Amino acid sequence: MTVSQKIGLAFRSFGSANDFIKKHNLWHFVYLPGILNIVLFYFSFNWFIGSVSSWVTGIFDLDCENEYFLWLCYSVSKIAGLLEFFVKWFLYVAFIGLYLSFYKSVLLIMYSPVLAYLVEIVEKKHKGIDEPFKMEQFIKDTVRGIVLAVRGLFVEGLAVLFLFIMAFIPIINIVQPVLLWLVGAYFLGVSMLDYTLEKKGMNVSESITCSKKNKSLVIGIGTVFQLVFFIPFLGWMFAPTYSVIAAYFAVEELENIES
Repeated sequence: MTVSQKIGLAFRSFGSANDFIKKHNLWHFVYLPGILNIVLFYFSFNWFIGSVSSWVTGIFDLDCENEYFLWLCYSVSKIAGLLEFFVKWFLYVAFIGLYLSFYKSVLLIMYSPVLAYLVEIVEKKHKGIDEPFKMEQFIKDTVRGIVLAVRGLFVEGLAVLFLFIMAFIPIINIVQPVLLWLVGAYFLGVSMLDYTLEKKGMNVSESITCSKKNKSLVIGIGTVFQLVFFIPFLGWMFAPTYSVIAAYFAVEELENIES
């Protein structure tokens, strides 16, 4: 398959995932990560707001005790109040940006047991397989998913740091946002595909090699994940479940075409 065909397959697979979820009523797998994400975002954001507000207020707090300079202190306090407002909002926006950039990887680490179980259910229903649940295999799949997600988070972090440093170089700074997006999409796609590739009997090394061979498909899956994830609340619900099921159908179709 060509690069464009694999990208088309990645996007098309989300339609298959949507049909499958509706047909087999798997909506509880959609809602669970969303609820988990909203709860964690609520507590982490409120903690951040409290910490930042106290810190910024302390910086701009002026003590106007000297009556001779009261007018000057009052004027400066007005400017300080305005600066405090903008600094707080800048930090709040920065927090949300970092949250959306890196928390998706953290979510995948926490949600690995559910995704491992979900892919097993999808395969059984899709192929009509009636096998008993195997706890030992489930634990192996979960640990593997966590290890790959942690690896992806670490390598992605290094790549992002490198790109930020390279942003000071002309021309590279122009394409930096695109490169950052592709790096994030690639590692998300690798994590999503691995749950299915493990079912094909591939070890971690073989799975990574397969993902490198099909970069356009992997980036396509990861791109849709990121686009959906950036939708507040709804995206946090739909992105993990839809992406891992879409990855399953993409791998199945790719395997059928290449065979």
